[in-house]
Amino acid sequence: MIDQSIFDDLSSINGYMGAVLSDYTGEVLVSDSGKVKKLDETSMRFNEDFRNIHSVTNSLGLGHTKNLDIQAENATVIMICNGADSRIHLHAFAILSKDGSIALARMALTNLIEKATAELS
Repeated sequence: MIDQSIFDDLSSINGYMGAVLSDYTGEVLVSDSGKVKKLDETSMRFNEDFRNIHSVTNSLGLGHTKNLDIQAENATVIMICNGADSRIHLHAFAILSKDGSIALARMALTNLIEKATAELS
């Protein structure tokens, strides 16, 4: 069973503010709101945009989007997809402060989504 402990490695990264694991419809499977208010609601909005970007890149013949980074003035949002054609299509999101370790967070998110996919398969 997936629980908040799936965020343990990610939450130890410099600048970590919160994270969500959801299915592709936006249903939150587990979240760690950390320092982000209304993270589950925010995640649903990001999820919808991520799915739209899946469609755009696919319609261009580029395939489905696997990851996306959004750099805002005070934070970075990192989104990872395990693959739109995966039997269990998952999205993981993390929010980092502007001085957060983006590369480490991306690696931790990738490990997190691989672990979640294996657990749910």
